[in-house]
Amino acid sequence: MTAFPRGALFMAPMVDLSHVAYRQLIRSFGGCDLFYSEMLNSRIVPGEKPGTSIYLRWAHTGDLIFQILGNDPEKMAQAASKLSGYQPRGIDINMGCWLHKVMEHGWGAALMKDMDRSREVLTAVRRAVTDRPVSVKIRIGHSLDRQYLLDFASMIEDCGADFLVLHARTVSDGMSRKAKWEYIAAVKDHLSIPVVGNGDIMRAEDALSMMRQTGCDGVMIGRQAVIEPWIFRDIKSLASGGGLPERPDLKQVILDLLDLMDLHFPPDVALKRFKTAVIWLGRNLAFGHYLAKEVGRAKDLSQARRIITENFQRGIS
Repeated sequence: MTAFPRGALFMAPMVDLSHVAYRQLIRSFGGCDLFYSEMLNSRIVPGEKPGTSIYLRWAHTGDLIFQILGNDPEKMAQAASKLSGYQPRGIDINMGCWLHKVMEHGWGAALMKDMDRSREVLTAVRRAVTDRPVSVKIRIGHSLDRQYLLDFASMIEDCGADFLVLHARTVSDGMSRKAKWEYIAAVKDHLSIPVVGNGDIMRAEDALSMMRQTGCDGVMIGRQAVIEPWIFRDIKSLASGGGLPERPDLKQVILDLLDLMDLHFPPDVALKRFKTAVIWLGRNLAFGHYLAKEVGRAKDLSQARRIITENFQRGIS
């Protein structure tokens, strides 16, 4: 099965951000080939229902990869089987989340310390999902041990994964230190399956640089995709030999996201997630910090809309 076209662009899985509303906003600009869900707890997925769960919501699943989290092979297989029934583009296993509240359960990047358990989890998911791609998202590891990373990547390939995503930081790097793209190149050179690079894409040009420098088959973007939802469009424009398109009207972008939040979520969830989004989108504005603070006081989406409109009219800086 074909996992994705070479040079494909991915929106990364991000808690409270890679949800249906943000995905729809990014789709409206074009350029993004595949979207990841928020990470889905394998213990909870079997009891979740689309329409009532705030996590199992989508406009369509043809370009959507569900990411599952856990370390129990049976539960991971059950979750993967259920999610596969919704006809997504693929199923991904989270072996890269570095947050303590995740790793303390033995999930996420904690699995990279346990090659045998990771193999059991991936094997179980691969057996449960036979009709669509299975992938794994990892980090460099818990230290800069290149050989261990290559051995771990080989295990992923040997267990039947269709591709691998490498966030080029160690667990202790968190999200702050510079991504080490040379490790993406090393894994790409070592494996036969496609490798997607992730980390430090701050501008459209960076995605093209990553592909040139590492030979990776695709690029995943996280934080910058929620700051600039149009970045995928810009990358595709540069890749095709064009220039950078004009930046969209940011006020309209923010209001469009508000409308999508209102469409897809209950009022309380929509407001909470919208406030989070404005923090990121506000980075494009001189008055972004002030705007996020003001929106943070809103009692409902209508009030948030008024605050945004008024602040843009005043042009506070």
